[in-house]
Amino acid sequence: MAVDFIVVGAGSVGLNLAARLAGPGLSVVLVTRTQEQAKRIEQQGAYLDDLQTARRIEVRVAAVSSLEAAQRLGPGAPVLLCTRSAEALALAPRLGAVFSGAIVSWQNHVTSEQELARHCPRVVGGVWRQTCTRIAPNGVRSIGAPRVIVGAYSQGSDRDVRPVADALRAAAFDVGVSPDIMADKWLKLCINLMSIPNALIRKQDHRTSAFVEGKARLLEEAQAVVLGAGIVATSCDGRDRSLDEEIASQRASLARGTSHRPAPVYNQVWRAFHQRSESPDDVGSLEADQYHATFVELGRRHAVPTPLNARVLDLARRAWATRRAPECYGAAELFGADASVGG
Repeated sequence: MAVDFIVVGAGSVGLNLAARLAGPGLSVVLVTRTQEQAKRIEQQGAYLDDLQTARRIEVRVAAVSSLEAAQRLGPGAPVLLCTRSAEALALAPRLGAVFSGAIVSWQNHVTSEQELARHCPRVVGGVWRQTCTRIAPNGVRSIGAPRVIVGAYSQGSDRDVRPVADALRAAAFDVGVSPDIMADKWLKLCINLMSIPNALIRKQDHRTSAFVEGKARLLEEAQAVVLGAGIVATSCDGRDRSLDEEIASQRASLARGTSHRPAPVYNQVWRAFHQRSESPDDVGSLEADQYHATFVELGRRHAVPTPLNARVLDLARRAWATRRAPECYGAAELFGADASVGG
C-alpha cells in the first residue's frame, strides 16, 4: 500500500495528525523517538480523544524509529514535521538528505522554515491552532476545533500545499491556505506568549483580573515589537483573530467566564514542567522561553520596551532551573503586583 504521509514526531501534534489523517483511510507512517514507542503504536494503534465531538478516533498506523526506515516505506511521501523547534533545526540536514517529498513544518517558533529551506527544496509552513495533550505513548486528547494554516515557504509551491490542504480538510480540519505563511506564524508566535502564564499560574487565579490583564499586556508588548521591527503578524485568510481582537478577547474573557479551562487538556509548557518536576533524569530544554526571548531581543534592537515579557522569561527560567511543577505562581507573582490595573 502506498504511504500518503510520514509524520515525524509522535508527541501531541504528531499523534493528533496521524489519528485524524488515518481515520478517513489514508496510510500514515509515524516516526517516533524510541523503538519502544514505535512498537507500542504498531501493536496497539494510535488514538485521539476529541473533547470537541466527544468521540475517540482509533487507527492503525505504521510506526518506526528512524527517518531512513520511514523513507523506505514511503519514498516521496510528504513529511509532516512535528518535533520541537530545536529538534527541527538539528534534523534539517538529515531530512534534506533522506526525503524528496515536501516537508511541512508545524513548529511553534518562526525559525524552522528558513533552516529547512537551506537543505530541503520543498518546504511548507504550518500553523497549529488547537490545544492537545499526549496522554499515553500512543494517545492524545484535544479540545476545540482542529484549525490549521498551511502555505508554501521559499522554494515551496502550491503543488506542495494543495495535496496537504486537501488531505487535512478530508480529515475534518478547518484549513486555511496562506499566501504569506510567515505572517501567520508570527501571529501565532505572539499568541504563544500566553502559553507560559496559562501553564505556570495557579488555576484559581485564572478567574482573576491579574491573569487576563497580564496576558493582554504581553500581547500589547509583542504588538509594539512587531510594529517597530516592521514584521507582519496577521491572519492571511482573515479567519483567526488579529492581535487587536485577541487582546480585546483576553480582557473580555473574565466577564464571559472563559478565562479558565475546566477540561483536562494541558499545553506543551504545562506538560514539560510536569515531566521535569516528576523525573530527576529529565534534563530537557524549555522551548517556550525562546518565544519571550525573541520579543525581548527584538524589542532591544528596535528600542521597544518589553518589561513584562522579560519578567515572565526570567521567572519561567528560574522555575525550570529549580524543577518547579506547573501552576507554581500566582498571577500577581508572575506578572507583578500591578497587573490587575487596566492598560
